[in-house]
Amino acid sequence: MKLSTFNLLNRTLSEQQLSLITRFLLGTSLILIIALSYSYNEINQELINYSEKVNQTQRVISSLNEVSSALYESTYHANTYLFLKDTAYINKTLAAAKTIPALTQKIDSLVVGNESQQKRLEALKVHVGEFSTYTERLAKSATLVNPAIVYALYKKKNLEVDSITKLISEMNNVEGQLMHMRVRSRDNYRLQVFRYNWIIMLVAIVFLSSAFVLLDRELKRNQFYRIDLENKIENLNRSNSELEQFAYVASHDLQEPLRKIRSFSDRLVSKYQEEISDEIFQMLNKIDGSAQRMQLLINDLLSFSRIVKTGSDARLINLNTSLADAKSNLSEMIMENKAVIHSELLPSVEGYGSQMVQLFQNLLSNSIKYHKEDQRPIIRITHRLVNGEIIPGVKPSHQEIQFHQIKISDNGIGFKKEFSEKIFIIFKRLHGRNEFAGTGIGLAICKRVVSNHNGYIFAESTEGEGANFYIYLPSESLLS
Repeated sequence: MKLSTFNLLNRTLSEQQLSLITRFLLGTSLILIIALSYSYNEINQELINYSEKVNQTQRVISSLNEVSSALYESTYHANTYLFLKDTAYINKTLAAAKTIPALTQKIDSLVVGNESQQKRLEALKVHVGEFSTYTERLAKSATLVNPAIVYALYKKKNLEVDSITKLISEMNNVEGQLMHMRVRSRDNYRLQVFRYNWIIMLVAIVFLSSAFVLLDRELKRNQFYRIDLENKIENLNRSNSELEQFAYVASHDLQEPLRKIRSFSDRLVSKYQEEISDEIFQMLNKIDGSAQRMQLLINDLLSFSRIVKTGSDARLINLNTSLADAKSNLSEMIMENKAVIHSELLPSVEGYGSQMVQLFQNLLSNSIKYHKEDQRPIIRITHRLVNGEIIPGVKPSHQEIQFHQIKISDNGIGFKKEFSEKIFIIFKRLHGRNEFAGTGIGLAICKRVVSNHNGYIFAESTEGEGANFYIYLPSESLLS
């Protein structure tokens, strides 16, 4: 299946956009849920408050009804006693009358905070006290002897009953109105609690749904990335395989004809040196020189191809040892040019030992090769720790990592600033073959080595004032 995933990927959100949207959704949802929860709590408190008030009003009404019933019972038994002259009703009258003060006292704690009801309750208590007094006097047997006294007490008792009944009716009306308002408020808050429950649930559903959609979209994009990455890995493995095949051909099939060309040209020169003309002799020399250059080019290509694969597991490398090995390999070149190399103490990094030796060897040989004729080469190698964020073009994942900066400076001929990136391109040469030997592959190998170690390499120079090479290697292990 041919991938057209990049078109799909381009239509999806970038990581930064996805992060911003997710944070916005999370922040907005949290703010809404917190605000709604706070409001829900306030409304729930009001609901509880009004529910308690409704219950309180209900208890006041029930207590008033109990007072009214006790009043009716006491009056009924007193009247029966007066008309029938039956002493059996005296105890019933007094028992009913005694419950009334206790009931009014119970109401006292239920109307706290309501001044108008408290005033009515105080008046009710006064009338209840008078009613009790008149009832007790009527219940005495001595009172029945004098009809005038009985009539006067009976009339006063009935007036108190009327007053009590009126006050109870007024208090019931007030409590009834309060009950209506409180029940309506309670039901309103209950409805709001119900609505807030749905709103909070809706906000949570919207956030979870949005998060699911974004996550599902990101998973699909990661699937496209995975498929695309698998194809790239397959292509890379194919390219590496072809490069290995090329290296095999270069090392065997290409070098064998070159050796024969050089061998036969040498035999022609040695066998027919006296017979051939100078022109033919020069042609044979050019053939031999071209074959030598071709062989050098093939050898350098082989060196570059070997850098593609590490060939071994990474291990802790002491760069001082790698530098010493490189200097040892270049000992003849160093002595011939009387080069001086000053180096600070270098760190240890995780990597591939042979590649590190090749890195230092190529950079040192470059600095020695491109020295000024009237000066001996002087090379300085320094080291310091830096943060990844200062490296030009650093990957976002490397910005928070510390890197070893290894600076290699020389006093050579340098190069123009516009060539600071081009010199790392394979086969790129800034000078002709007649000026300086080489194929232009050494710095390309250096860049490959540093890249294999998840590092960076840069060069800066001013023509005629030497060159500076900056190598950045991660201080922590990034190799699998």
